[in-house]
Amino acid sequence: MTMLSPLRRRLSLLRRAPFWAQAAAACAVFAVVGVAVLDDYGIIWDDVRQRGIASANIDYIITGNISYLSQDPDVAYRYYGVAFEMPLLLLERILGLQDTRHIYLMRHLIMHPFFIVGGFVCGMLAYRMLGSRWVALLAMLMFLLHPRLYAHSFFNTKDIPFATLLIIALYLAHRAFRKDTVGAFILCGIGAGVAINLRPFGLMLPPMILAIRALDLWQAGREERKHILTTGAALAIATGATAYIIHPYYWENPLRFIEGVRELSQHPIILENLFMGEIYLSDALPWRYIPVWFFITAPPVALLLGVIGGVGVCWQAITRPLAALRDCEIRFRILSLGYFALPIVVAIALQANIYDGWRQMYFLWGPFCLLATIGLHTIANNNIGQVRWKIGARLPGWIRGGAPRRALAYGVVGVGLITTATAMAALHPHQQVYFNALTDTKTPGALAERYDMDYGRVAQRQLLEYLLARYPHDALRIWPERISRWTLILPQSDRDRLITLDNPHAADFYLSYDARGHRLLEKPWNATRSYLHPHINSQDIPDQPPLHSIDAYGSDIAFILAKDVEAYRAAYDDVAANGTLLAHSTFDIYAYDGALYYLNANCAPPTSNDAGFWVFLHIIPSDFAALPADRRELGFENRDFRFNTRAAFFDGKCVARQPLPEYPIARIRTGRDAARGGAEWRADIDLAAHTAAHALYESIAAGDYGQPVAQSGFDVYISGNSLAYLKEPCAMGDTDARFFLHIIPADPADLPTDSREHGFENLDFQFAERGVDIGGKCVASRDLPDYTIERIHTGQFVSGAGRVWGVEFPVGR
Repeated sequence: MTMLSPLRRRLSLLRRAPFWAQAAAACAVFAVVGVAVLDDYGIIWDDVRQRGIASANIDYIITGNISYLSQDPDVAYRYYGVAFEMPLLLLERILGLQDTRHIYLMRHLIMHPFFIVGGFVCGMLAYRMLGSRWVALLAMLMFLLHPRLYAHSFFNTKDIPFATLLIIALYLAHRAFRKDTVGAFILCGIGAGVAINLRPFGLMLPPMILAIRALDLWQAGREERKHILTTGAALAIATGATAYIIHPYYWENPLRFIEGVRELSQHPIILENLFMGEIYLSDALPWRYIPVWFFITAPPVALLLGVIGGVGVCWQAITRPLAALRDCEIRFRILSLGYFALPIVVAIALQANIYDGWRQMYFLWGPFCLLATIGLHTIANNNIGQVRWKIGARLPGWIRGGAPRRALAYGVVGVGLITTATAMAALHPHQQVYFNALTDTKTPGALAERYDMDYGRVAQRQLLEYLLARYPHDALRIWPERISRWTLILPQSDRDRLITLDNPHAADFYLSYDARGHRLLEKPWNATRSYLHPHINSQDIPDQPPLHSIDAYGSDIAFILAKDVEAYRAAYDDVAANGTLLAHSTFDIYAYDGALYYLNANCAPPTSNDAGFWVFLHIIPSDFAALPADRRELGFENRDFRFNTRAAFFDGKCVARQPLPEYPIARIRTGRDAARGGAEWRADIDLAAHTAAHALYESIAAGDYGQPVAQSGFDVYISGNSLAYLKEPCAMGDTDARFFLHIIPADPADLPTDSREHGFENLDFQFAERGVDIGGKCVASRDLPDYTIERIHTGQFVSGAGRVWGVEFPVGR
């Protein structure tokens, strides 16, 4: 009993403390929990993108060079405000942070407490509006215990800061109306200006406040009007000045603000949205998109109270119109309702480009929490305005009594919040996929088939950590390449082992972000670009069972697929067995299925930061008119490619595919230039000669040429009037030296006049003129003269260095 006394005294002091101290104590608990779980969350694309925008703004401020801001190909990004991002980047530079993991953890460490500040301000505003500590405390908890906002508060540096700034601006507006001083309205204008910097929807607040001041002006006497006009002007000037000063891109031309509002309200990026089982483009959404998303992802208890509060505010406005015009508190309640409802109406009316659920409208949650506190206060006091509920008279006395009724209402809301907190704990660290009971959360896979789940792909971090733990010593090749941004929050040692690739066939693992996350693979451009073999298509990859998955409500929100190595082995063997071998060099080059294939049985897979070497491929048609118009001057069609973007790697082998044009082809030149890095190799393939060489080789193999008449560097055969050379296997050097061929006739008089002084006819040739490398088999042929030949002397030589090899043999014909 004695040990409990100090704790009781502290609790007693806390109960008697001012509300701000009680709220701060509750927020401190949230802050401690937030720091404890900080490193559980990943990052999203915008987390990286927004940091880049802040860097461009700081570079512009330092250098005065506007190109830092205007060079981004996405025009809309230059208009994004940096009121929250620039302080983060400045802090990063002051602390000297270099490692990306430390940078993003620092950002999350600042951003989450800022969200908690939003909850604190929401509670303070509810307390000022309604005067009830319990109601205000529950308002703060409702703000902080929205599962989706809670998760986003760690990694979303656009929507959560704006949601927090808006509730701060509303608090400053309420304070300004109560104090009614120029200073208070200037402070309110500063808050509104910062909110405008973050999102165009912040523009709605100043006109709403000025509309209320206009009502005051209409009702005021002559002496009061000057003060009202002064405060209204102070608000407008402070808002405009703040919005201008903290947005560097507007400094040179303030009229850019108008362009910015237009660009940001109709963002040029068009994305797909899965909504109620259908795919909609973000600029053509059904009107119900935002309301449905809001209602199916809000905690039930807050949702119910917010609806009651909204109805209550409307009831007050209808039943007490004069009070609504004159009473400051009622007008502020209407302002809260307006700031919740009006943005939805505007977004629907303008067909705003909305995507990723309703994250761009998260700022609605603050005003809705204020409506929910009004609803809770209404229930606890059993009245709407001054009108007593008729049902109240029929309830038992213990319910109609004030204290028991309030205790019951607060208890029910408390249980609801505990239920929400329990759901958040169960989903941790993926509260961003929270859905309430208005959706089918019981049927496995139902949610993923109807709604986008982890659209920010925050769960990719857990997938990467799973792979790193399962393969602790291996380099991991992962598709898609954009996953590289999600790795930035991992330790450097882990990042070094993750190789992200843009070519799915070059990867060993595929990371997806929901049950329909293979949409990237389904897109026609990707399927065409990544097509490797008739039996291997990138669209088939998601049909495999996952190696590992993360689920919520029975639906996969993210999963890993492993490469089906057996399929790639079969494809490799199929090309090697059934393709036409055109050349043998560093790669065996085959023609198969209307494409050129490059096979190598000893091929190093891609490594980190390895973009791969370039392969040149020049297609020379039989008829130059078949060439594209812009290629006719060159005389060939250039189909050069970077090897890693066209290749699959498995079992130490690699195979790459490059489609061939449909027009008739005379020659193909391909290889790798030493000038572009690495060892040089090349193949010059004459397709007509290649066909003839194949026929010659098959004829020799069938015995039509009999046994070789001589064997040295090449085997030499004679059949009728044809001399044939064969070396199997052969390498590039075997065909570099020039061939000499001296024909010695039985009758010297048969020699051409210019050859008689030598005593033989010289038929020397280069291998490329008479021969073809057909996949490691070098075959060449030469027609012999019609006269009777006594013997032949042939071989190879290098000018200035002498013979490489030579043989002489009788012919006897």
